Amino acid sequence: MLSLAAWVCLALLGVRLFQLQILRGPALTRQVFGQRTERLPLEMRRGMIYDRYGVPLTDPQSTWGLAVFPRLFGDPAVAAPVLAEALGEERAAVVLDYVQRHHEAGWVIEGLSDEAAQQVQDYAAAGLLPGVAVGPTGWRYGPGSLARHLVGFANASGGWTGLELAYDSVLRGENVPHLVASYHGRGGPLGDEPLQVLQPRDPAGKEPYDVHTTLDARIQAAVEREMDRTAHPDGGPLRAAVVVVDPATGELLALASRPNFDQARYATEDQLRNRALTPYETGSVFKPIVAAAALEAGAVVPHERIECSGTYQLGDRIFRDVAGTVTGPVTLREALARSCNTAFIRIGYERLGADRLLEAARRFGLDEPTGALPSGFETVAPLPEPRYGGDVAQLSFGQGGLRASPLQVARAYTAIANGGVLHPIRLVTSVRRSDGEVVFRPRTEPSRRVMSRETAAELRQALLLAVVPGGGGTGEAAWVDDAGAAGKSGSADTVLDGRPATHAWFAGWFPARQPQYVMVVFIEDGRAGGAHAAPLFRRIAEAILSLDEG
Repeated sequence: MLSLAAWVCLALLGVRLFQLQILRGPALTRQVFGQRTERLPLEMRRGMIYDRYGVPLTDPQSTWGLAVFPRLFGDPAVAAPVLAEALGEERAAVVLDYVQRHHEAGWVIEGLSDEAAQQVQDYAAAGLLPGVAVGPTGWRYGPGSLARHLVGFANASGGWTGLELAYDSVLRGENVPHLVASYHGRGGPLGDEPLQVLQPRDPAGKEPYDVHTTLDARIQAAVEREMDRTAHPDGGPLRAAVVVVDPATGELLALASRPNFDQARYATEDQLRNRALTPYETGSVFKPIVAAAALEAGAVVPHERIECSGTYQLGDRIFRDVAGTVTGPVTLREALARSCNTAFIRIGYERLGADRLLEAARRFGLDEPTGALPSGFETVAPLPEPRYGGDVAQLSFGQGGLRASPLQVARAYTAIANGGVLHPIRLVTSVRRSDGEVVFRPRTEPSRRVMSRETAAELRQALLLAVVPGGGGTGEAAWVDDAGAAGKSGSADTVLDGRPATHAWFAGWFPARQPQYVMVVFIEDGRAGGAHAAPLFRRIAEAILSLDEG
Protein backbone atom coordinates (compact mmCIF):
# COMPACT_ATOMS: atom_id res chain seq x y z
CA MET A 1 0.00 0.00 0.00
CA LEU A 2 1.06 3.55 -0.75
CA SER A 3 2.06 5.68 2.18
CA LEU A 4 0.24 8.88 2.98
CA ALA A 5 3.23 10.85 1.73
CA ALA A 6 3.06 9.04 -1.63
CA TRP A 7 -0.64 9.79 -1.97
CA VAL A 8 0.02 13.46 -1.25
CA CYS A 9 2.78 13.55 -3.89
CA LEU A 10 0.51 11.92 -6.47
CA ALA A 11 -2.27 14.37 -5.64
CA LEU A 12 0.05 17.33 -6.03
CA LEU A 13 1.39 15.93 -9.30
CA GLY A 14 -2.16 15.54 -10.57
CA VAL A 15 -2.99 19.12 -9.70
CA ARG A 16 0.19 20.31 -11.44
CA LEU A 17 -0.60 18.26 -14.57
CA PHE A 18 -4.13 19.70 -14.61
CA GLN A 19 -2.68 23.23 -14.42
CA LEU A 20 -0.18 22.60 -17.19
CA GLN A 21 -2.36 20.60 -19.57
CA ILE A 22 -5.80 22.10 -19.07
CA LEU A 23 -5.42 25.59 -17.65
CA ARG A 24 -2.12 26.67 -19.20
CA GLY A 25 -1.91 24.20 -22.06
CA PRO A 26 -2.93 26.56 -24.91
CA ALA A 27 -0.66 29.34 -23.69
CA LEU A 28 2.28 26.99 -23.34
CA THR A 29 1.62 25.60 -26.79
CA ARG A 30 1.76 29.11 -28.26
CA GLN A 31 4.92 29.82 -26.29
CA VAL A 32 6.61 26.67 -27.58
CA PHE A 33 5.61 27.53 -31.14
CA GLY A 34 6.96 31.06 -30.69
CA GLN A 35 10.27 29.57 -29.53
CA ARG A 36 10.47 27.35 -32.62
CA THR A 37 10.02 30.02 -35.32
CA GLU A 38 10.86 33.70 -35.64
CA ARG A 39 10.04 35.83 -38.70
CA LEU A 40 11.22 39.12 -40.17
CA PRO A 41 9.50 40.67 -43.20
CA LEU A 42 11.83 41.21 -46.15
CA GLU A 43 9.99 44.38 -47.19
CA MET A 44 7.67 46.94 -45.62
CA ARG A 45 4.28 45.33 -45.34
CA ARG A 46 2.46 48.01 -47.31
CA GLY A 47 1.20 48.37 -50.83
CA MET A 48 2.34 51.11 -53.18
CA ILE A 49 0.60 54.40 -54.05
CA TYR A 50 0.71 55.09 -57.79
CA ASP A 51 -0.07 57.93 -60.16
CA ARG A 52 -2.35 57.44 -63.18
CA TYR A 53 0.47 55.92 -65.25
CA GLY A 54 1.73 53.49 -62.62
CA VAL A 55 4.55 55.68 -61.31
CA PRO A 56 5.15 55.17 -57.56
CA LEU A 57 4.59 58.50 -55.83
CA THR A 58 6.85 57.66 -52.89
CA ASP A 59 10.01 57.05 -54.96
CA PRO A 60 10.79 53.78 -53.14
CA GLN A 61 14.47 52.88 -52.88
CA SER A 62 15.83 49.32 -53.09
CA THR A 63 18.57 48.50 -50.61
CA TRP A 64 20.11 45.64 -48.67
CA GLY A 65 19.55 45.19 -44.96
CA LEU A 66 21.32 43.08 -42.35
CA ALA A 67 19.19 40.99 -40.01
CA VAL A 68 20.31 39.47 -36.73
CA PHE A 69 18.70 36.57 -34.85
CA PRO A 70 20.37 36.82 -31.40
CA ARG A 71 19.35 33.32 -30.32
CA LEU A 72 21.29 31.83 -33.23
CA PHE A 73 24.26 34.18 -32.92
CA GLY A 74 27.55 32.54 -32.09
CA ASP A 75 30.39 33.70 -29.88
CA PRO A 76 30.65 37.50 -30.20
CA ALA A 77 34.43 37.34 -29.78
CA VAL A 78 34.66 35.03 -32.80
CA ALA A 79 32.14 37.00 -34.89
CA ALA A 80 33.61 40.45 -34.17
CA PRO A 81 36.60 40.36 -36.57
CA VAL A 82 34.50 38.74 -39.31
CA LEU A 83 31.86 41.47 -39.00
CA ALA A 84 34.51 44.18 -38.97
CA GLU A 85 36.05 42.87 -42.19
CA ALA A 86 32.69 42.78 -43.94
CA LEU A 87 31.08 45.91 -42.51
CA GLY A 88 33.79 48.05 -40.95
CA GLU A 89 34.41 48.63 -37.26
CA GLU A 90 31.53 51.07 -36.66
CA ARG A 91 28.79 48.93 -38.17
CA ALA A 92 30.22 45.78 -36.61
CA ALA A 93 29.91 47.44 -33.20
CA VAL A 94 26.24 48.23 -33.92
CA VAL A 95 25.55 44.55 -34.63
CA LEU A 96 27.35 43.34 -31.52
CA ASP A 97 25.55 45.90 -29.36
CA TYR A 98 22.20 44.70 -30.73
CA VAL A 99 23.03 41.07 -29.89
CA GLN A 100 23.96 42.06 -26.36
CA ARG A 101 20.81 44.10 -25.75
CA HIS A 102 18.10 42.12 -27.56
CA HIS A 103 16.69 38.61 -27.73
CA GLU A 104 14.29 39.18 -30.61
CA ALA A 105 15.30 39.22 -34.26
CA GLY A 106 15.52 42.56 -36.01
CA TRP A 107 16.82 44.47 -39.01
CA VAL A 108 19.89 46.14 -37.55
CA ILE A 109 21.52 47.86 -40.53
CA GLU A 110 19.99 49.21 -43.74
CA GLY A 111 21.64 50.61 -46.81
CA LEU A 112 24.36 47.98 -47.27
CA SER A 113 26.31 48.14 -50.51
CA ASP A 114 26.09 45.19 -52.89
CA GLU A 115 29.70 44.30 -52.04
CA ALA A 116 29.14 44.33 -48.27
CA ALA A 117 25.91 42.36 -48.59
CA GLN A 118 27.63 39.69 -50.68
CA GLN A 119 30.51 39.42 -48.23
CA VAL A 120 28.18 38.96 -45.25
CA GLN A 121 26.22 36.39 -47.21
CA ASP A 122 29.39 34.44 -48.04
CA TYR A 123 30.58 34.46 -44.44
CA ALA A 124 27.14 33.35 -43.20
CA ALA A 125 27.04 30.51 -45.74
CA ALA A 126 30.49 29.40 -44.55
CA GLY A 127 29.19 29.22 -40.96
CA LEU A 128 31.29 32.15 -39.76
CA LEU A 129 28.31 34.38 -38.93
CA PRO A 130 25.52 32.23 -37.51
CA GLY A 131 22.28 34.10 -36.95
CA VAL A 132 23.18 36.82 -39.46
CA ALA A 133 21.52 37.25 -42.85
CA VAL A 134 21.07 39.89 -45.54
CA GLY A 135 17.97 40.58 -47.56
CA PRO A 136 16.20 43.24 -49.62
CA THR A 137 14.48 45.78 -47.38
CA GLY A 138 14.44 49.20 -49.03
CA TRP A 139 13.10 52.60 -48.02
CA ARG A 140 9.49 53.46 -48.72
CA TYR A 141 10.22 57.17 -49.22
CA GLY A 142 12.98 58.33 -51.52
CA PRO A 143 14.31 61.82 -52.26
CA GLY A 144 12.03 62.13 -55.28
CA SER A 145 8.84 61.41 -53.35
CA LEU A 146 5.94 63.52 -54.68
CA ALA A 147 2.69 64.95 -53.25
CA ARG A 148 3.95 64.28 -49.74
CA HIS A 149 1.13 66.05 -47.93
CA LEU A 150 -1.48 64.16 -49.93
CA VAL A 151 0.28 60.79 -49.79
CA GLY A 152 1.10 61.29 -46.11
CA PHE A 153 3.49 59.02 -44.25
CA ALA A 154 3.52 55.65 -42.53
CA ASN A 155 5.86 53.81 -40.21
CA ALA A 156 5.96 50.32 -38.75
CA SER A 157 2.73 50.94 -36.84
CA GLY A 158 0.77 52.03 -39.93
CA GLY A 159 -0.38 55.16 -41.73
CA TRP A 160 -0.36 58.48 -39.90
CA THR A 161 -1.54 61.09 -42.40
CA GLY A 162 -2.88 61.48 -45.93
CA LEU A 163 -3.64 58.51 -48.17
CA GLU A 164 -1.37 56.38 -46.00
CA LEU A 165 -3.90 56.87 -43.19
CA ALA A 166 -7.12 57.05 -45.21
CA TYR A 167 -6.33 53.75 -47.00
CA ASP A 168 -4.28 52.17 -44.23
CA SER A 169 -6.43 49.03 -44.04
CA VAL A 170 -5.93 48.21 -47.72
CA LEU A 171 -2.26 49.18 -47.88
CA ARG A 172 -1.40 46.95 -44.92
CA GLY A 173 -0.70 43.26 -45.43
CA GLU A 174 1.02 40.28 -43.82
CA ASN A 175 1.51 38.00 -46.82
CA VAL A 176 4.95 39.20 -47.88
CA PRO A 177 8.22 37.23 -47.99
CA HIS A 178 9.72 36.64 -44.56
CA LEU A 179 13.10 35.58 -43.29
CA VAL A 180 12.25 32.69 -40.97
CA ALA A 181 14.45 31.13 -38.29
CA SER A 182 13.62 27.69 -36.85
CA TYR A 183 14.66 26.57 -33.37
CA HIS A 184 14.47 23.30 -31.51
CA GLY A 185 12.94 23.08 -28.08
CA ARG A 186 16.12 24.18 -26.29
CA GLY A 187 16.48 27.32 -28.42
CA GLY A 188 19.22 26.16 -30.79
CA PRO A 189 19.05 26.03 -34.59
CA LEU A 190 16.73 23.42 -36.06
CA GLY A 191 18.20 21.64 -39.07
CA ASP A 192 21.13 22.44 -41.29
CA GLU A 193 19.59 25.66 -42.67
CA PRO A 194 18.06 27.50 -39.70
CA LEU A 195 17.44 30.68 -41.77
CA GLN A 196 15.15 30.46 -44.80
CA VAL A 197 13.19 32.84 -46.99
CA LEU A 198 9.53 31.87 -47.08
CA GLN A 199 6.46 33.39 -48.72
CA PRO A 200 3.51 32.93 -46.36
CA ARG A 201 0.49 31.20 -47.86
CA ASP A 202 -1.98 31.79 -45.07
CA PRO A 203 -5.43 31.81 -46.70
CA ALA A 204 -6.70 33.99 -43.86
CA GLY A 205 -3.88 36.48 -44.26
CA LYS A 206 -4.12 39.56 -46.47
CA GLU A 207 -1.54 40.71 -48.94
CA PRO A 208 -0.78 44.43 -49.23
CA TYR A 209 -2.94 46.13 -51.85
CA ASP A 210 -1.86 49.01 -54.08
CA VAL A 211 -3.71 52.33 -54.37
CA HIS A 212 -3.96 53.86 -57.86
CA THR A 213 -4.72 57.57 -58.19
CA THR A 214 -5.56 60.19 -60.81
CA LEU A 215 -2.41 62.21 -60.07
CA ASP A 216 0.01 62.83 -62.92
CA ALA A 217 3.58 62.56 -61.61
CA ARG A 218 4.89 64.80 -64.40
CA ILE A 219 2.45 67.61 -63.58
CA GLN A 220 2.95 67.11 -59.84
CA ALA A 221 6.71 67.41 -60.24
CA ALA A 222 6.36 70.53 -62.40
CA VAL A 223 4.13 72.17 -59.78
CA GLU A 224 6.55 71.36 -56.97
CA ARG A 225 9.60 72.58 -58.90
CA GLU A 226 8.03 75.98 -59.47
CA MET A 227 6.89 76.23 -55.86
CA ASP A 228 10.38 75.37 -54.62
CA ARG A 229 11.84 78.12 -56.80
CA THR A 230 9.46 80.68 -55.31
CA ALA A 231 10.12 82.56 -52.10
CA HIS A 232 7.34 83.87 -49.89
CA PRO A 233 6.55 87.57 -50.40
CA ASP A 234 8.02 88.24 -46.95
CA GLY A 235 11.32 86.72 -48.07
CA GLY A 236 11.06 83.49 -46.07
CA PRO A 237 10.16 79.95 -47.16
CA LEU A 238 6.98 79.67 -49.21
CA ARG A 239 3.79 78.89 -47.30
CA ALA A 240 1.37 77.96 -50.03
CA ALA A 241 -0.78 75.40 -51.81
CA VAL A 242 -1.40 74.60 -55.47
CA VAL A 243 -4.16 72.39 -56.88
CA VAL A 244 -4.59 71.28 -60.51
CA VAL A 245 -7.82 69.59 -61.67
CA ASP A 246 -9.16 68.34 -65.01
CA PRO A 247 -12.34 70.42 -65.47
CA ALA A 248 -13.96 67.85 -67.76
CA THR A 249 -13.81 64.99 -65.25
CA GLY A 250 -12.99 66.42 -61.81
CA GLU A 251 -9.84 64.28 -61.70
CA LEU A 252 -7.15 65.65 -59.42
CA LEU A 253 -3.90 65.97 -61.39
CA ALA A 254 -1.65 67.60 -58.81
CA LEU A 255 -1.83 68.86 -55.24
CA ALA A 256 1.09 70.38 -53.37
CA SER A 257 1.61 72.20 -50.10
CA ARG A 258 4.57 74.11 -48.76
CA PRO A 259 6.61 74.03 -46.60
CA ASN A 260 7.45 70.45 -47.50
CA PHE A 261 8.61 67.69 -45.13
CA ASP A 262 10.70 64.53 -45.14
CA GLN A 263 8.39 61.52 -44.76
CA ALA A 264 11.11 59.51 -43.04
CA ARG A 265 11.96 62.12 -40.39
CA TYR A 266 10.27 64.11 -37.66
CA ALA A 267 8.25 67.04 -39.00
CA THR A 268 6.69 70.01 -37.26
CA GLU A 269 2.95 70.66 -37.23
CA ASP A 270 3.43 73.56 -39.64
CA GLN A 271 5.35 71.36 -42.08
CA LEU A 272 2.71 68.63 -41.90
CA ARG A 273 -0.22 71.01 -42.51
CA ASN A 274 -1.78 70.32 -45.89
CA ARG A 275 -2.68 73.85 -46.91
CA ALA A 276 -4.50 72.58 -50.02
CA LEU A 277 -7.08 70.94 -47.74
CA THR A 278 -7.19 73.66 -45.08
CA PRO A 279 -10.11 76.14 -45.18
CA TYR A 280 -9.04 79.79 -45.52
CA GLU A 281 -10.90 83.06 -46.03
CA THR A 282 -11.79 83.15 -49.71
CA GLY A 283 -11.79 86.85 -50.48
CA SER A 284 -12.57 87.82 -54.06
CA VAL A 285 -12.30 84.31 -55.55
CA PHE A 286 -15.88 83.99 -54.25
CA LYS A 287 -17.13 86.82 -56.47
CA PRO A 288 -17.72 84.66 -59.59
CA ILE A 289 -20.01 82.47 -57.47
CA VAL A 290 -21.93 85.56 -56.37
CA ALA A 291 -22.14 86.64 -60.01
CA ALA A 292 -23.44 83.19 -61.00
CA ALA A 293 -26.16 83.37 -58.36
CA ALA A 294 -27.19 86.85 -59.50
CA LEU A 295 -27.36 85.84 -63.17
CA GLU A 296 -29.30 82.66 -62.43
CA ALA A 297 -31.78 84.57 -60.25
CA GLY A 298 -32.20 87.38 -62.77
CA ALA A 299 -30.95 89.87 -60.20
CA VAL A 300 -28.42 91.14 -62.77
CA VAL A 301 -28.34 91.10 -66.54
CA PRO A 302 -25.00 90.92 -68.38
CA HIS A 303 -24.82 94.43 -69.86
CA GLU A 304 -26.43 96.27 -66.99
CA ARG A 305 -24.39 99.08 -65.41
CA ILE A 306 -23.66 98.84 -61.69
CA GLU A 307 -21.99 101.57 -59.70
CA CYS A 308 -18.41 100.95 -58.60
CA SER A 309 -18.21 103.85 -56.20
CA GLY A 310 -14.97 103.39 -54.27
CA THR A 311 -16.83 103.49 -50.94
CA TYR A 312 -20.14 102.13 -49.67
CA GLN A 313 -21.64 103.27 -46.38
CA LEU A 314 -23.94 100.99 -44.44
CA GLY A 315 -25.01 102.47 -41.12
CA ASP A 316 -21.83 103.51 -39.37
CA ARG A 317 -19.65 101.17 -41.44
CA ILE A 318 -17.81 102.21 -44.57
CA PHE A 319 -16.64 99.57 -47.06
CA ARG A 320 -13.94 100.49 -49.53
CA ASP A 321 -12.60 99.24 -52.81
CA VAL A 322 -8.93 98.38 -53.06
CA ALA A 323 -6.78 101.41 -53.73
CA GLY A 324 -6.44 102.02 -57.43
CA THR A 325 -9.79 100.50 -58.42
CA VAL A 326 -11.28 102.45 -61.33
CA THR A 327 -14.64 103.81 -60.23
CA GLY A 328 -17.82 104.58 -62.16
CA PRO A 329 -20.63 102.52 -63.69
CA VAL A 330 -19.44 99.04 -64.74
CA THR A 331 -20.89 95.93 -66.33
CA LEU A 332 -20.82 92.64 -64.45
CA ARG A 333 -17.80 91.57 -66.52
CA GLU A 334 -15.96 94.74 -65.61
CA ALA A 335 -16.93 94.43 -61.94
CA LEU A 336 -15.37 90.95 -61.88
CA ALA A 337 -12.31 91.91 -63.89
CA ARG A 338 -11.57 94.95 -61.69
CA SER A 339 -12.69 93.13 -58.51
CA CYS A 340 -14.92 96.01 -57.42
CA ASN A 341 -16.11 95.37 -53.86
CA THR A 342 -18.74 98.14 -53.86
CA ALA A 343 -20.37 96.81 -57.03
CA PHE A 344 -20.60 93.36 -55.45
CA ILE A 345 -22.13 94.79 -52.28
CA ARG A 346 -24.84 96.25 -54.50
CA ILE A 347 -25.35 92.83 -56.09
CA GLY A 348 -25.02 90.61 -53.02
CA TYR A 349 -26.42 92.78 -50.23
CA GLU A 350 -29.01 94.84 -52.10
CA ARG A 351 -30.30 92.28 -54.63
CA LEU A 352 -29.55 88.75 -53.42
CA GLY A 353 -29.49 88.83 -49.63
CA ALA A 354 -27.93 86.44 -47.13
CA ASP A 355 -30.00 83.36 -47.92
CA ARG A 356 -29.25 83.37 -51.63
CA LEU A 357 -25.58 84.10 -51.05
CA LEU A 358 -25.30 81.12 -48.72
CA GLU A 359 -27.27 78.97 -51.14
CA ALA A 360 -24.75 79.88 -53.86
CA ALA A 361 -21.90 78.75 -51.63
CA ARG A 362 -23.70 75.46 -51.01
CA ARG A 363 -24.53 74.96 -54.68
CA PHE A 364 -20.85 75.23 -55.61
CA GLY A 365 -19.80 72.78 -52.88
CA LEU A 366 -18.17 75.11 -50.37
CA ASP A 367 -20.02 73.50 -47.46
CA GLU A 368 -19.17 69.88 -48.30
CA PRO A 369 -16.16 67.61 -48.85
CA THR A 370 -14.90 67.52 -52.41
CA GLY A 371 -15.01 63.72 -52.61
CA ALA A 372 -11.26 63.34 -53.02
CA LEU A 373 -10.82 61.40 -49.78
CA PRO A 374 -12.99 58.99 -47.79
CA SER A 375 -15.54 60.46 -45.41
CA GLY A 376 -13.98 62.20 -42.42
CA PHE A 377 -10.62 62.98 -44.02
CA GLU A 378 -11.41 66.47 -45.34
CA THR A 379 -11.89 69.49 -43.10
CA VAL A 380 -14.94 71.54 -44.08
CA ALA A 381 -15.55 74.93 -42.51
CA PRO A 382 -19.16 75.77 -41.61
CA LEU A 383 -20.72 78.56 -43.62
CA PRO A 384 -21.00 81.88 -41.78
CA GLU A 385 -24.26 82.99 -40.19
CA PRO A 386 -24.60 86.68 -41.15
CA ARG A 387 -26.77 88.53 -38.63
CA TYR A 388 -26.46 92.14 -39.72
CA GLY A 389 -26.38 94.04 -42.95
CA GLY A 390 -22.65 94.57 -42.66
CA ASP A 391 -22.12 90.82 -42.45
CA VAL A 392 -24.07 90.31 -45.68
CA ALA A 393 -22.15 93.12 -47.36
CA GLN A 394 -18.85 91.46 -46.47
CA LEU A 395 -20.08 88.07 -47.63
CA SER A 396 -20.89 89.64 -51.01
CA PHE A 397 -17.18 89.99 -51.77
CA GLY A 398 -15.96 86.83 -50.03
CA GLN A 399 -15.22 88.09 -46.52
CA GLY A 400 -17.44 87.87 -43.44
CA GLY A 401 -16.14 84.52 -42.22
CA LEU A 402 -16.52 82.57 -45.46
CA ARG A 403 -13.77 79.95 -45.65
CA ALA A 404 -12.96 77.23 -48.16
CA SER A 405 -9.95 75.09 -48.98
CA PRO A 406 -7.98 75.57 -52.20
CA LEU A 407 -9.29 72.17 -53.34
CA GLN A 408 -12.90 73.27 -52.75
CA VAL A 409 -12.27 76.47 -54.71
CA ALA A 410 -10.71 74.49 -57.55
CA ARG A 411 -13.75 72.24 -57.68
CA ALA A 412 -16.07 75.26 -57.86
CA TYR A 413 -14.06 76.78 -60.72
CA THR A 414 -14.23 73.56 -62.76
CA ALA A 415 -17.97 74.22 -63.07
CA ILE A 416 -17.28 77.64 -64.61
CA ALA A 417 -14.65 76.23 -66.96
CA ASN A 418 -16.68 73.24 -68.20
CA GLY A 419 -20.02 74.95 -68.80
CA GLY A 420 -21.80 74.64 -65.45
CA VAL A 421 -21.34 71.07 -64.12
CA LEU A 422 -19.89 70.45 -60.65
CA HIS A 423 -18.02 67.14 -60.53
CA PRO A 424 -16.86 65.43 -57.36
CA ILE A 425 -13.08 65.48 -57.14
CA ARG A 426 -11.74 62.08 -58.14
CA LEU A 427 -8.46 60.93 -56.64
CA VAL A 428 -8.35 57.18 -55.99
CA THR A 429 -9.43 55.21 -59.05
CA SER A 430 -8.88 51.68 -57.78
CA VAL A 431 -7.35 49.42 -55.17
CA ARG A 432 -5.47 46.51 -56.75
CA ARG A 433 -3.47 43.42 -55.97
CA SER A 434 0.18 43.41 -56.94
CA ASP A 435 -0.71 41.48 -60.12
CA GLY A 436 -3.08 44.28 -61.20
CA GLU A 437 -6.36 42.57 -60.31
CA VAL A 438 -8.90 45.16 -59.11
CA VAL A 439 -10.04 44.62 -55.53
CA PHE A 440 -12.49 47.52 -55.54
CA ARG A 441 -13.14 50.96 -56.98
CA PRO A 442 -14.25 53.77 -54.64
CA ARG A 443 -17.79 54.95 -55.21
CA THR A 444 -18.12 58.53 -56.43
CA GLU A 445 -21.05 60.88 -55.97
CA PRO A 446 -22.90 61.97 -59.12
CA SER A 447 -22.08 65.24 -60.85
CA ARG A 448 -24.66 68.01 -60.81
CA ARG A 449 -25.43 71.07 -62.89
CA VAL A 450 -25.06 74.23 -60.81
CA MET A 451 -25.74 76.89 -63.46
CA SER A 452 -26.82 77.20 -67.05
CA ARG A 453 -24.40 77.07 -69.95
CA GLU A 454 -25.24 80.70 -70.68
CA THR A 455 -24.28 81.81 -67.17
CA ALA A 456 -21.05 79.83 -67.32
CA ALA A 457 -20.21 81.38 -70.70
CA GLU A 458 -20.74 84.89 -69.32
CA LEU A 459 -18.46 84.16 -66.37
CA ARG A 460 -15.77 82.74 -68.64
CA GLN A 461 -15.77 85.95 -70.65
CA ALA A 462 -15.57 88.02 -67.46
CA LEU A 463 -12.65 86.00 -66.08
CA LEU A 464 -10.86 86.20 -69.42
CA LEU A 465 -11.20 89.98 -69.24
CA ALA A 466 -9.67 89.84 -65.74
CA VAL A 467 -6.46 88.33 -67.12
CA VAL A 468 -6.03 89.42 -70.74
CA PRO A 469 -3.32 92.09 -71.09
CA GLY A 470 -4.79 95.56 -71.43
CA GLY A 471 -8.18 94.50 -70.09
CA GLY A 472 -7.78 96.45 -66.86
CA GLY A 473 -8.20 93.34 -64.71
CA THR A 474 -6.45 92.39 -61.50
CA GLY A 475 -5.10 89.10 -62.85
CA GLU A 476 -2.98 90.21 -65.81
CA ALA A 477 0.14 88.66 -64.25
CA ALA A 478 -1.45 85.21 -64.78
CA TRP A 479 -1.62 85.57 -68.57
CA VAL A 480 0.08 82.74 -70.48
CA ASP A 481 1.46 83.70 -73.89
CA ASP A 482 -0.01 81.80 -76.85
CA ALA A 483 -2.38 79.65 -74.73
CA GLY A 484 -3.96 82.44 -72.68
CA ALA A 485 -5.56 82.05 -69.27
CA ALA A 486 -8.63 83.18 -67.36
CA GLY A 487 -9.34 83.53 -63.68
CA LYS A 488 -9.83 85.63 -60.59
CA SER A 489 -7.40 87.01 -58.06
CA GLY A 490 -8.23 87.30 -54.39
CA SER A 491 -6.76 89.10 -51.39
CA ALA A 492 -8.49 87.90 -48.24
CA ASP A 493 -8.10 89.90 -45.03
CA THR A 494 -7.85 87.83 -41.88
CA VAL A 495 -6.08 87.45 -38.56
CA LEU A 496 -3.16 85.02 -38.41
CA ASP A 497 -1.38 84.23 -35.14
CA GLY A 498 -3.01 87.25 -33.55
CA ARG A 499 -2.00 89.78 -36.19
CA PRO A 500 -3.64 91.14 -39.34
CA ALA A 501 -2.78 89.20 -42.49
CA THR A 502 -3.91 89.00 -46.11
CA HIS A 503 -4.02 85.69 -47.97
CA ALA A 504 -3.26 85.75 -51.70
CA TRP A 505 -5.32 83.68 -54.17
CA PHE A 506 -5.53 83.10 -57.87
CA ALA A 507 -8.09 80.66 -59.26
CA GLY A 508 -8.52 80.05 -62.96
CA TRP A 509 -7.81 77.84 -65.95
CA PHE A 510 -5.75 77.48 -69.10
CA PRO A 511 -5.73 77.47 -72.09
CA ALA A 512 -8.22 80.32 -72.05
CA ARG A 513 -10.56 79.22 -74.86
CA GLN A 514 -10.40 75.45 -74.36
CA PRO A 515 -9.82 74.85 -70.65
CA GLN A 516 -7.77 71.73 -69.96
CA TYR A 517 -6.53 72.58 -66.48
CA VAL A 518 -8.17 74.38 -63.59
CA MET A 519 -5.59 75.60 -61.12
CA VAL A 520 -5.76 77.35 -57.76
CA VAL A 521 -2.73 79.04 -56.22
CA PHE A 522 -2.95 80.04 -52.58
CA ILE A 523 -0.21 81.85 -50.62
CA GLU A 524 -0.73 82.12 -46.87
CA ASP A 525 -0.32 85.78 -45.84
CA GLY A 526 0.76 86.44 -49.42
CA ARG A 527 -0.40 90.09 -49.33
CA ALA A 528 -2.03 90.39 -52.78
CA GLY A 529 -3.36 87.76 -55.16
CA GLY A 530 -2.75 89.73 -58.32
CA ALA A 531 0.82 90.59 -57.36
CA HIS A 532 2.02 87.24 -55.98
CA ALA A 533 -0.37 84.33 -56.61
CA ALA A 534 -1.07 85.23 -60.25
CA PRO A 535 2.61 85.18 -61.37
CA LEU A 536 3.10 81.77 -59.75
CA PHE A 537 -0.02 80.57 -61.58
CA ARG A 538 1.52 81.69 -64.88
CA ARG A 539 4.89 80.01 -64.24
CA ILE A 540 3.28 76.71 -63.28
CA ALA A 541 0.91 76.87 -66.29
CA GLU A 542 3.87 77.41 -68.61
CA ALA A 543 5.69 74.46 -67.07
CA ILE A 544 2.66 72.18 -67.47
CA LEU A 545 2.08 73.23 -71.10
CA SER A 546 5.73 72.56 -71.89
CA LEU A 547 5.15 68.96 -70.78
CA ASP A 548 2.35 68.63 -73.33
CA GLU A 549 4.64 69.98 -76.05
CA GLY A 550 7.29 67.42 -75.14
